[in-house]
Amino acid sequence: MLQRMLDDKGYVVGKQGVYDARTQRAVLAFRKVTRRAKNTSADSSVFRALRRGEGTFKVRFPNHGRHMEGDVDRQVIALIKDGKAERIYHSSPGAPATPTIRGSFRVYRKDPGTNALGMYRSVYFIRGYAVHGYTSVPTFNASHGCFRVPMADAASIYDWMTMGMRVDTY
Repeated sequence: MLQRMLDDKGYVVGKQGVYDARTQRAVLAFRKVTRRAKNTSADSSVFRALRRGEGTFKVRFPNHGRHMEGDVDRQVIALIKDGKAERIYHSSPGAPATPTIRGSFRVYRKDPGTNALGMYRSVYFIRGYAVHGYTSVPTFNASHGCFRVPMADAASIYDWMTMGMRVDTY
């Protein structure tokens, strides 16, 4: 039931009927969107909130077509299609000393491998800023300005995003 309710809202869940790492990350993303404690506990408050219909990602730029939105404050990214969040992921954007740039950009480069900095499946949207997999994705802003995502989610995000696609960060 938990996985179905999360999936209906666009959160990326794991193997059906198993509270695996992917489902835990979906719960974490849901908690971030609803401004709850940042953990992976699917306690009774999470179930109540889902039953009340909470947790819908509010798309800010529905007219931007198929695009990505990065919410720096809530520390999530959402892949948007037809004005609705199709996939929502836990992320760790820029630390206070190295903040994530905010604005509207376009994907200009995709690197499929892992670079010397440990960035995996990087999708660049302005200068050296990217959405990429990384081994450490804490529940606080920790990157050098990029949107870090868990390694296990990086490939599907990389594949979903296309050259020239709009990336909105706020």
